[in-house]
Amino acid sequence: MSHSSWIHRQPTLLPGRPIPPRLLYRWRAAAFGFFMWMSFALYALYVVRDAGLTPFELLIVGTVLEFSVVAFEIPTGVLADSVSRRLSIIFGLAVAGAGWAVMGLFPSFEGIAGGQLLWGFGYTFISGASEAWLADEMGEDEAAAVYPAAAQWRQAARVAGVLAGAGLGLVNASLPFLVGGAGSICFAVFCLFTMTEAGWHPTAVEGGAARFASMRRIASDGLSAARQRPMVRAAIAVAVLWGASSEAFDRLWGFHLLEDIGVGDTNEVILFGAIAIASQVGGFGLVALGRRLTRDRTRATAARVLSGFYTAAVIVPLAFALAPNAGIAVALVAMVQWISAAENPFFMMWVNRGLDPRTRATVLSSVEQSNSLGQVVSTLVLAGIAAVGGVGVALAVGALLVAPAVLFVRTVP
Repeated sequence: MSHSSWIHRQPTLLPGRPIPPRLLYRWRAAAFGFFMWMSFALYALYVVRDAGLTPFELLIVGTVLEFSVVAFEIPTGVLADSVSRRLSIIFGLAVAGAGWAVMGLFPSFEGIAGGQLLWGFGYTFISGASEAWLADEMGEDEAAAVYPAAAQWRQAARVAGVLAGAGLGLVNASLPFLVGGAGSICFAVFCLFTMTEAGWHPTAVEGGAARFASMRRIASDGLSAARQRPMVRAAIAVAVLWGASSEAFDRLWGFHLLEDIGVGDTNEVILFGAIAIASQVGGFGLVALGRRLTRDRTRATAARVLSGFYTAAVIVPLAFALAPNAGIAVALVAMVQWISAAENPFFMMWVNRGLDPRTRATVLSSVEQSNSLGQVVSTLVLAGIAAVGGVGVALAVGALLVAPAVLFVRTVP
C-alpha cells in the first residue's frame, strides 16, 4: 500500500482504536452540535447588543457566510470525492472552530463577517462529505436509519451546548465562541486518530496532472447527475427555496424581538438561552416523531414528512412577523427553530437514495450550494424590503418564499 493510500484509508493513527462508523457519525453529529450551539446559543443577542450590527449588517454577514459556501461547496465536494472524505471532514471541523473563535475575539462587523467567512469555508468540507462517508462505510440502507438517529443525538447535544453557552455568556459574551471554537478543533484531532475510511477508494491516478484531471471528471459527472436527474433537480429547487426563506428569519428574528417588539426588563441572556433550549428540546421531539413516521425509510414517506415541515415553515414565521407581544413571539421563535432543526435528516433521506457513490459528495454539495445560493440572492431583496417596509415585512416575505417547496416534495417521485 502506498503512503498516500495509507493516509486516506488507514482507520486510525493509533492501531486497534478505530470507532465504528455508525457510532462515530453520531458522535460527530453530537460534538459538532454541542460546540456549535455553545457558540451560537446567544448569537442573535451578541450581534445586536455586543457587536451593534444593524438589520442591513445582519443580512450582509449572512451573505458573507453563504457566499463562502457557494464559492467553495462544489470544489470541496470534488476534493472529498477524489482525495479523502475523512480528511475533508477533519479539516472542516478545525476551520469551522477557528471561525467561531474569530467572532468571539472581535465583536464588530468586520470580526463577525470574517468569522462567518471561515465558518462557511470549513462547513463546505463537512457538508456532503459526511453523509457520503457514512453511506460508503455502511451502505445506503443502513445509513438511512442512522441519519435521523444522529439528528436526535445532535439535538440532545445542542441542548447541553446551549446550557453551556448561556452559562459562559453570563460571565463574558465572547466566551461561548472561544470555548466552542477550541472544542471543535480538539474534536477534529480526535477524529484524526479514530475515523475509518475503508468503504471508499480514491481513484488510482499518478501525478498531479492526472489527479486534477480525475477531479475535473468527478466534478463533471456530479454536475451532470444534478442536471439530468429530476429528483436531484427537485432537491436543488427545494434547497434554494428553503435557503431563501430561512435566511430572513435566521438573521432578523433577534432584532425584531429586541427592537420592534421589546422584552421589557427581562434578562436578555437568560431569555435567549431559554429560547435556544426550548428550540432544541422541541426539535428533538419533532425528529423522534419524524422517525416514527418514516420507519420504512422510503422516499415517499420522507416526502410526506417534509411537506408538513415546509407548510409549517410558511405559517409559523408569518405569525411571528405579526406577533402582538413578546410572549407569543418567543413561543413562535421556538417553533420555527424546531422545524429548522428537524428538517435536514429527512431531506437527506429524501434526496440521498440511489445516488452514484462515486459522485455522491459532489451531488450533495451541489444541493447544499443551492441552499446557500438561495440565501445569498434573497438577502439582496430582503435587505431592501427591511429598509423600506421594516424588519417585520421582510420576515413575512421570507416566510412565503418556501411555499413552492411543498409542491416539489409531493409531486417528484
